Amino acid sequence: MPTHPRTFRLSPHFTWGEFWPVEGSPPPDELLIAARALCVMWLEPVRAAFGVCVIHSGYRTEAHNRAVGGAPQSIHLGRRRPAAIAADVTFRSGTPRQWYEAFDRLGAPGLGIYPTHVHVDNRSGRARW
Repeated sequence: MPTHPRTFRLSPHFTWGEFWPVEGSPPPDELLIAARALCVMWLEPVRAAFGVCVIHSGYRTEAHNRAVGGAPQSIHLGRRRPAAIAADVTFRSGTPRQWYEAFDRLGAPGLGIYPTHVHVDNRSGRARW
């Protein structure tokens, strides 16, 4: 049983449950601080510009990561130290290019653009794709 329920509020518009995988067990509680930081530093400001945000993929189990073709060392797996977490997101308005550029201006460490969404993460170091 996780220490923090799905309804635990990470920031004004995001909950811990939005990072939980559809199947399997919840993320390890040690990722909660990283998830809160991701929400406060990057998701909330971009949400203010583009409207409601949907987190399509947050923490992933090994099995789910393999099933979706995720990188073997994906930040979604939550194995990095210091702790880091990722979110694949869309917003009510704008385009993936606009969301990517907004995250980039804010200095998000890990950032990837895809045809339908943007990946953002708070790894130590910087990565772009």
